[in-house]
Amino acid sequence: MNQVTSGHDHTRCTPAELFEITVLDTTGGAARWHTIGWGVGHHDADALARSYVTRPLCPYERARVSRNGRLVAEHRRPAH
Repeated sequence: MNQVTSGHDHTRCTPAELFEITVLDTTGGAARWHTIGWGVGHHDADALARSYVTRPLCPYERARVSRNGRLVAEHRRPAH
């Protein structure tokens, strides 16, 4: 990663380092995938996606991590 400084330290990310996080929204009767954010690096994105299916209130059914349109990981809400 390149470091950029302009009074504050910031990390510049290249597209290859960004992973898209999508979740399956089943509310309203129709299941649809929505992009909810981006993670920097596979580990970060994977942890975020997992948190959306295991959160205590209103967990999503599934969460996916992809890079450049290619599926890298998928997490499902645990069965109770």
